[in-house]
Amino acid sequence: MLGAALVHALPGRARFRVSPPELRAYETQEIGQALSDIPGVASVSVNPLSGSILILYDDRIISASALLAAVRKLNPPLEKAAGKQSKKPQNPYSLAASIIFRLVCPPQIKPFITAFRALPFFQRGLKSLAALKMDVPLLDASAVALSLACGDYDSASTLMLLLNTGECLEEWAKYRSRENLAEKLSIAIGNVWIKRENDETDIPASRLEPGDLVVIRMGAMIPVDGRVVSGSAMVNESSMTGESHAVFRETNDSVHAGTVVEEGEITVEVRKKADDTRFQKILSLIAQSEASKAGIELKSRELADRLVPFSFLAAGITALFGGGLKRARSALSVDYSCPVKLSTPLVFLSAMREGLSNGIFFKGGASLEALAEVDTIVFDKTGTLTKAAPALDRVIPYHDFKEERVLKIAACMEEHFPHPVAKSILRYATERGIKHREEHSTVTYIAAHGIVTSYHGKRTVIGSRHFIREDEHIDVSIAADDEAKISAEGKSPLYLAIDGILAAIFVIDDPPREEVPEVIAMLRKLGIKRVYMLSGDNRRSVENIAKRLGVDSFRGELLPDEKTAIIRNLRERGLRVAMVGDGMNDSPAMSAATVGVAMKEGSDLSREVAGITLKAPNLYPLVIGRIIAGRAVKKIRTNIGLAAGINSGLMRAGIAGSDTGNTLMLLHNLTTLMLSVNSMRPLLSEGKSE
Repeated sequence: MLGAALVHALPGRARFRVSPPELRAYETQEIGQALSDIPGVASVSVNPLSGSILILYDDRIISASALLAAVRKLNPPLEKAAGKQSKKPQNPYSLAASIIFRLVCPPQIKPFITAFRALPFFQRGLKSLAALKMDVPLLDASAVALSLACGDYDSASTLMLLLNTGECLEEWAKYRSRENLAEKLSIAIGNVWIKRENDETDIPASRLEPGDLVVIRMGAMIPVDGRVVSGSAMVNESSMTGESHAVFRETNDSVHAGTVVEEGEITVEVRKKADDTRFQKILSLIAQSEASKAGIELKSRELADRLVPFSFLAAGITALFGGGLKRARSALSVDYSCPVKLSTPLVFLSAMREGLSNGIFFKGGASLEALAEVDTIVFDKTGTLTKAAPALDRVIPYHDFKEERVLKIAACMEEHFPHPVAKSILRYATERGIKHREEHSTVTYIAAHGIVTSYHGKRTVIGSRHFIREDEHIDVSIAADDEAKISAEGKSPLYLAIDGILAAIFVIDDPPREEVPEVIAMLRKLGIKRVYMLSGDNRRSVENIAKRLGVDSFRGELLPDEKTAIIRNLRERGLRVAMVGDGMNDSPAMSAATVGVAMKEGSDLSREVAGITLKAPNLYPLVIGRIIAGRAVKKIRTNIGLAAGINSGLMRAGIAGSDTGNTLMLLHNLTTLMLSVNSMRPLLSEGKSE
């Protein structure tokens, strides 16, 4: 029995979760086949690396609860239940052994050996027939059966050897691609806040031990597997379940490494050390990437499956009009699916690996294809078009507050949140030797506004002008002249108020990245027609940056929902939009875009929501990613065209000639191998960009 749980369900779509070690005790292919045979099931995707089983089904025929019962009834093969590890791809040496055995096998027993070896092919073919599926297993079984019916055991044996060779090539190529990708993936877990003796301490995540209490606030990634001991939060678990909606977690609930707190605050008791969950997270990322099918990949698979009936039709016509069973068998020896189904995911896996080597991580084929088709790019300003490490230029205190005091208070509040502006205040305070130990109650982050706490019993807030003036109703008229000067300088103000009085303005110098003008020019050459900039900063500051960078349009003083509305409006106009950002405030807009792109220094939430993450501290990888994505999609289309053309020619040769089918199968496998090798060739060395 399989210990499965239903983690997400929509009409016609259900995802089940099984612990990866338990799932790896099963034959993945057999699980998929067994579940596919259930009436009403359209498709099954099994990822033993992450323990995920995704089923698409007709909810008029079967329910998600019935599917859960069916999953739990699955039984592992006896040798797997005994504790053996999941098998690696078939060893190429076993194929060589098969060839040697054929050469030395006595002719008297060859028919019996050949018939015995054909049983697995017949079993898979009969399952397809019982499920009324005209697919590749049925095609292969039919070709082998015709060879045996003609008494041509040598041809049947050769045909099975070639089919096994093709399967071995497919398994080995995918296995090596995943291995290479895993080597390049890494999960950066920095410092975390833990509770010790009623105080919070900042330590590296690598020093966490079971039993430690980790405080995780809004926008932060959960670094370990553990149990919530206090607080409540909405947690984005897409890295674990594949579903983008957040789930509610409270005391005694379990949480998992790599998931992100979207809203709220929780304290988690560590169950496993961070390193114990890191490798599994890497494997889950790869599994998630492979599950994220691009439109072009789904279409190519559908095309390959739709062409199978034509192979049967060609064989039937050949047999009916005097071609005989041998020539009919030749038509069945060739199918379109192998090269298409193998080369397409190999292109994506190779492109993802090459992207990682050049500073950009694609979460899957869907995000890669989306970047290739984008015609509009929308940039956030702070931390994206401007430097990720803005500097605190100066502090302007008001109402008899001293600079040292307001700086200490601001640093004390901001140290809990991994935002570039917060880090600039902490650096400024550290450089001046100002110590800022905890002297406040719980701090609360209000998205796109600021931070609220009680400091020595007084309500203390720090954030934007809109937050201070409109929401907190604090008079800021005393700072009017300073605001005008700050705006004229192209800098940004951050306001601190204590007990209803404006205490200080922190002037943030946020200069644009040096590479931005060149990056924008390169993106335009690569087919990007529109470049926009959105920001929550004051309009004068945004306008100043926009003029220096040459964007097509800009908007300032925006809230997250206003950014999201703009993205949706662009998409409603038929534009394909990439949203590039770094903060929690950008996450809703990223979700609304065709594809979201997160900066290396961005918040955990933005990196989780985005389909693409830049791994270098600049925007150049975005240009490289556009080139890689465009060439990958072009290569897939070329492979599909070559596969269709070459295999159509081989099929015509089989119908017209007297070939037994072995030569055609050999040429068919060579075509698959050729396209697979082409799929894994580097993309950046293939001539000039489009």
